[in-house]
Amino acid sequence: MTAPDPVTPAPLHEPVERFRGCHGTIVGGLQRLRGLPELAEAMRQARATAADTLALFEQQVLPHHGDEEKELFVAVSRSAAEGAERAAVDDLVARLVAQHRAVEGMWAALRPAVQAVAAGKTHPLPGFEQAVASLVETYLEHTRLEEMAFLPLADMILRRNPNHMAALDLSLHIRHAPMPRLAYM
Repeated sequence: MTAPDPVTPAPLHEPVERFRGCHGTIVGGLQRLRGLPELAEAMRQARATAADTLALFEQQVLPHHGDEEKELFVAVSRSAAEGAERAAVDDLVARLVAQHRAVEGMWAALRPAVQAVAAGKTHPLPGFEQAVASLVETYLEHTRLEEMAFLPLADMILRRNPNHMAALDLSLHIRHAPMPRLAYM
């Protein structure tokens, strides 16, 4: 007896033939199942990235903007020489603060979708991919302006008077120092 040709199945009679058709659907489902571990890993990574991004904005980005606006920008502006230097500082500070507000507005719109991804849900935001790309590019542009233009200028201005640099250092330390526990009597 010869083995049947695997490409051309032997003809079967009803009702046995109906069972053959069921296998195609089952095999197709099992083929998709093979990709499930990869999809589950991608979902795990997406959830972790979303959770990390939520923490990044709440614990780093937003407080960083506050430090810059309440401490660094004020210290540099106060220490800048009158005239062109002060005008350059004020212009850069205005641009950086406007970028902060833009980033914070973009984040406020994007945050619910990131929370949804962190919770393992699909993102409900139309244009999610574009919103993420836009936020990232806007922040990178902000970082370039700050690191290439403002921070070198700030360092030059604050270095002229060691007391000004020390005052900034102290104000940042106080701003981030844990509140003392007061005893209750």
